[in-house]
Amino acid sequence: MLNPSDYDPEELRALAGAAAPTRAGPEGDRWVTPDDFLVRAEARVRSAQVEDAFVLGAATDGTSRPYLPSLPDSGVGTRLVLDWLRFLVGVGGCEGARDAIAYYGRVEWLGADAEEALAAHLETFSDAENRRVGPGHHRTSLLFVARLAALR
Repeated sequence: MLNPSDYDPEELRALAGAAAPTRAGPEGDRWVTPDDFLVRAEARVRSAQVEDAFVLGAATDGTSRPYLPSLPDSGVGTRLVLDWLRFLVGVGGCEGARDAIAYYGRVEWLGADAEEALAAHLETFSDAENRRVGPGHHRTSLLFVARLAALR
């Protein structure tokens, strides 16, 4: 297992795209604000996701709904579906994942066939703590939908 304390803090900050500390003193490195590192890292991830979604949308002409009428019938597609469901269960538990899939059906990201297939795959997952799936998780899910649509 990797231990972040085994690495140079400056190198870790540079790799994550965080700003350099504003000053060093007897208390050690200090950031402009306590959330500086997390805000910048999240912005980089969000920017990369938006770029991916635009590229994938252009490749699949993602202008008509549902974006994903059915799941792709391939090994890569199945792997991507399972990764997506693992993500949803990880952030929202089985109930939160079930609710998210139903929501994606209502907003027509998913067709009825895709929604039913995802619900069937979800039955194979063990239950986890139920939490709320938030807007950032929905953005990530849309990226999964776009990638799956590109495989069809």
